[in-house]
Amino acid sequence: GVTGLGVLRAFSRSGIRAYVFPAVRDDLICRSRWFAPLPGTRPLESAPRPSLELLERVLRESGLPRAYLCACSDDWNKVVAEFVERGSEHYRSMVPPRAALETLQNKARLAQLLARLGVPMPSTRLIESVADVEVLPPSDETFYFLKPTDSQSFLAHFGTKGLRVRTAEEARRRLDEVLAAGMSVVLQEYIPGSFDEHYFIDGYVDRTGTVKALFPRPRLRIYPPDFGNSTFMVSVPLAEVAGAVDTVRKVLGEVAYRGIFSAEFKRDPRDGLFKLLEVNARPWWFIDFAVRCGVDVCRMAYDDALGRPVPAVEHYRVGARCVYPYYDFFAMQPLVKQGRASWGRWPGDVLPALQPV
Repeated sequence: GVTGLGVLRAFSRSGIRAYVFPAVRDDLICRSRWFAPLPGTRPLESAPRPSLELLERVLRESGLPRAYLCACSDDWNKVVAEFVERGSEHYRSMVPPRAALETLQNKARLAQLLARLGVPMPSTRLIESVADVEVLPPSDETFYFLKPTDSQSFLAHFGTKGLRVRTAEEARRRLDEVLAAGMSVVLQEYIPGSFDEHYFIDGYVDRTGTVKALFPRPRLRIYPPDFGNSTFMVSVPLAEVAGAVDTVRKVLGEVAYRGIFSAEFKRDPRDGLFKLLEVNARPWWFIDFAVRCGVDVCRMAYDDALGRPVPAVEHYRVGARCVYPYYDFFAMQPLVKQGRASWGRWPGDVLPALQPV
């Protein structure tokens, strides 16, 4: 998908030959000028389930004497982390420790960590049974939603990142659906305020645990509403998100993090605090935007895995804008109808997320 395409572009522009696995025929990455399937494999009709056994087999059959591995999804990240921790003379990567992944990728464990550290976060209740939603906590100007502990599986099954609930009865009914699907959730308050109160802090932590890059980008538009993805964003100075940066450093330091990351926050208009929503412990959708603005976390991870020095990013392009034209078209429609936006200069002076590949 978009994440893999961004990673492929970053390595290829650096002069690093990159191969893709698994290559799925209808994936846009297969249309990139830099696309090449991993030797010994060919494009597939559908993606196989990630596993350590599969990874070991395709690497063995590839014939590559050595390589750097860059996982572009949560499931593959877990597999690569296990592979790396077993040790390999020929293949390297720079992924978080498995213990860090088990905390950050599971929303219940992440909530427990944030509570222990005392960092700003949405009001969150761990759900162990239907009894935990018999009464919803009071909420101020907002609502609660059931948030999956495993986002990828939940999205594939329900087609959304969360299930909005306004009453205890509705929460019980939706929770029954979740439990019937064999999944787990937390009950979390939806922070009120506009979508442009969302901020992302992307970056890189080297093998010594030192934060070497931070790249903040507020979301300017989103689609679908509430639980969608960013469609339009802009890079801003670090000083604008100082509170969020402090949280990033504290949380990643606590779990002995290393590698590429993207942390999502929302600024709560009720108290002005940046509240941490989640941490993507891997490359993210708009990684190509960060690279083009001077924050090449892909090259940093590659050099770090090879034991080379990783200079800290001191400057990046501020005020750069990025749009995902297809989804932003739908995000723009209600705003234009409300008189809050105009088609006049859309998409305007931006770095398109999906320019010719």
